[in-house]
Amino acid sequence: MRNKLIAEFIGTYFLYLIIGMCVTPPGAGALTPLVVGVGLTALVYSCGHISKAHFNPATTVAYFFAGTHPRKAFLPFVAVILAGAVCAALTLLALNLEGLTQVTAIEINTPRVIVAEFAFTFALMWVILNVAIAKGTVGNGFYGLAIGAIVAAGAFAVGPISFAAFNPAVTIALCINGFIPWSALGLYIIVQVSAAATTGILFRSMQITNIDEFPKAA
Repeated sequence: MRNKLIAEFIGTYFLYLIIGMCVTPPGAGALTPLVVGVGLTALVYSCGHISKAHFNPATTVAYFFAGTHPRKAFLPFVAVILAGAVCAALTLLALNLEGLTQVTAIEINTPRVIVAEFAFTFALMWVILNVAIAKGTVGNGFYGLAIGAIVAAGAFAVGPISFAAFNPAVTIALCINGFIPWSALGLYIIVQVSAAATTGILFRSMQITNIDEFPKAA
């Protein structure tokens, strides 16, 4: 457990630090989604063999509802992931306080944020479950690329709408650094956790009901 928690802290810390530095002026501009996707890919490969590279309480929720994450490990994972994101947000204050003074929180259009965060949190969880624990993809070498790619795609697609958080820990860190208003935090977390739970339940039902449903070709 200890090694898993260390890996989760490190992965989450650097994931948000990359995000934060990219979106804080002068930042990475239009390349931000690509940079975040590449960084996440590297972090997933570095930690996946240790802890499955959650870096996201929503991922922990999805694994839990999919039936692959033990109940006793749920709260420790979530706590460490949140701590990693908060520490990264505080590091960002130290690295680029001047840039953060130029930040204006995103304007929240509640219906659009709900749709964007639910859809792409679901998409992220769907990809994670199907490349990390699905029986049909056991031992694959592309899991990190797939996870990084869906995050980059989601960021390009809905970044202007919801800041493409897809992650309660990242959302809290974005609130700390002023990118998302604190008043929207509860909305984001409810939507993200609901999407993760839905994905986990759907994945589990498909794994149970569809195994060997289609015979292999002769």
